[in-house]
Amino acid sequence: MVELEFRVRPVTRYIVTRYAKANGPGHDAMSLECRGEYENADVAFEVGYALCKAEHDKLGWPPGDMRIQYPQHLTGSKAGTTSNNPYRDFAGKDYPTQNS
Repeated sequence: MVELEFRVRPVTRYIVTRYAKANGPGHDAMSLECRGEYENADVAFEVGYALCKAEHDKLGWPPGDMRIQYPQHLTGSKAGTTSNNPYRDFAGKDYPTQNS
C-alpha cells in the first residue's frame, strides 16, 4: 500500500533588488533588477548594503546624498541601521570614506 500526502508550506525568501530612475528632458526611465535571492534576512541585507556602497563609491556621490538609498534591515535587529550615516556598518562602526 502506498500513501501520498501533499502539503502547502510557507517559504520565506529575501530578494535584493536595484531600482533606478532617471529623469531627462521629455522622458523618465525606470528599471528594476533582481540582484539575488537569499534564505536569511541578515545575508540579504549584507549583500544589498555592499552592492549599494560599491555603487555609491563608484559614482563618487557624497555621504548622505539622497539620490542613493541604502537598504533597511527588515528585522531592525542590527545596531546602526537607523543611522543617517550610509557608511555605518551593523556594529555602528563607520566605514572609511573617500574624504576620511
